[in-house]
Amino acid sequence: MLGVIGRRSFHSGKVHFTASRSSALGKLRKSTGYSVSNCKKALDLFPDDISKAEEWLHAEAKQQGWSKWAKIQARSATQGVIGIFSRDKIGVMVEVNCETDFVARNAEFQQFVGNVLSGCVDHINSTCIAEDVTKTVLNETQLHDIKYDTTTISELVNAAVNKFNEKTVVKRAVCLKVKDDLCLSSLTHPNTTCPNLHGGSLGKYGSLLISKNNNASHESMDLGLNLCQHIIGMNPSSVGQLTEQDIKNFDKKTNPEKAEIEKDSSGNISSENSADEADQETEGQDTLSTNVKDTEETRLLFQPYLLDPNVTVGEIVFKNGLEVVDFERFECGENTAENVEVKEASSAGM
Repeated sequence: MLGVIGRRSFHSGKVHFTASRSSALGKLRKSTGYSVSNCKKALDLFPDDISKAEEWLHAEAKQQGWSKWAKIQARSATQGVIGIFSRDKIGVMVEVNCETDFVARNAEFQQFVGNVLSGCVDHINSTCIAEDVTKTVLNETQLHDIKYDTTTISELVNAAVNKFNEKTVVKRAVCLKVKDDLCLSSLTHPNTTCPNLHGGSLGKYGSLLISKNNNASHESMDLGLNLCQHIIGMNPSSVGQLTEQDIKNFDKKTNPEKAEIEKDSSGNISSENSADEADQETEGQDTLSTNVKDTEETRLLFQPYLLDPNVTVGEIVFKNGLEVVDFERFECGENTAENVEVKEASSAGM
């Protein structure tokens, strides 16, 4: 009798084990789409951990060129999300691409972008500041090795491909860390709050601005955000550099009384010198007016200000005691190679 009971117990346990394995096999097959034989092999290697079995399958697929992985990687991924984090002298902007806008708007995909942002924030936060601005630009290959919690971004990407069944690319990132006398401003458009990272935002466009504020008024602090909006809308390629004549013209507009006093005190100057100065002033004003009218201008400081096209960005920042140090702009799906060429050409021309 005991022998029968023992045999029944053993048989029951065997059925339970087989059913459990069959269930795991079904889940693995459904979640990854790989062949039954490969899924069985993964379960043989990791019988008690389906997540590790999935990781192994993805790694093998990539290494051996299995059909599903190869097919997905051959697709185009131009949709996606720009993610930004800016807080406590740390700024990070990433571009994460997928195939469809439907997936890009998915809450789980946006959480995935938040995890990528968090990994980049930890990366730059652990970097020592050697200069006023510490700037790290990361490409797709470099990003794969960045750690998030106990995993890597590469493993997060594999899990995202598995979950959404779309090509998923963490394309690029810029990480900034600035010293106390500098300010960071950021904006995404459209502006959606990152669901799992406080201080993070998501959109199709993004901009990060580094500035030095010489006038700590409320208006000048708001200006950083407005300049981020300008950068997104007007797509400048470089900051540009104001000349002494530009500064003089701004100063005369800002302080008309001072300009009148200077004009009165110069009454005893020879007419020849006065004519020369008038010519220089006119030449400087012509330069500025040309910059205002030139819609192809790529230098930020010489562009017509988006919120008031009658003045340039340079005039606005001068008036508010702000100094633009650097900026970054990402547009989801843009050709980064062309963008780099334009920036280099613009920087060469200042």
